[in-house]
Amino acid sequence: MSETLEKLTVRNEDNGEEFSVLFNPTEYTIEDASEWSDQDKMGQKPELHYTGGARKKLSMELFFDTYEARSDVREYTSKIAGLLVFNQEVHRPPKVTLGWGDAPPGGSHADFPFTCVLESLKQQFVLFLGNGTPVRARLAVSFLEFTLPEEELKENEPRSPDHSKSYVVKAGDTVSGIAGIFYRDASLWRAIALENDVEDPRRLEAGAVLAIPRIA
Repeated sequence: MSETLEKLTVRNEDNGEEFSVLFNPTEYTIEDASEWSDQDKMGQKPELHYTGGARKKLSMELFFDTYEARSDVREYTSKIAGLLVFNQEVHRPPKVTLGWGDAPPGGSHADFPFTCVLESLKQQFVLFLGNGTPVRARLAVSFLEFTLPEEELKENEPRSPDHSKSYVVKAGDTVSGIAGIFYRDASLWRAIALENDVEDPRRLEAGAVLAIPRIA
């Protein structure tokens, strides 16, 4: 009994559109990392402070060939390129899910499905018809895992509000938002603002380290 060949699929989570690649990749690369920053202590050497897990990156090369059909290969490659187009309704390019085969039981260590955004794309057209129409292409693509900073922090940060912590500010953070993450109550933002002498709780400098005081 022959095994069914499953194609790698790309689903646009913003509009529900889905398509398959012409040929499955022969390999792919997963990059993963953890993020650390120096935490200064008075009179002591800086210590490394864990700030969370970095987003995973999935890279691969996709192959497209329409020579036998004598049709423009860009009919297919443009679908991939469209994943970089800014969507005015959601103020970003589309979020997509890559699917390929069934996840193993439990699914906790499966690489697919992979919910992400297209981070980079390099298109190389390598074969043409007599009139210049491209019929073969290789696309180097890199997808970045789509995880909101709040979700990432909730998964990796200890949650007990009775212990002091620190937090590295990300772009777009507010004091009330950080309070909601650590204390599960955004109205407690003043404790963080007072502890760090924050003048404007709605404007924080990305990369700054805030002390998160414990609360009763």
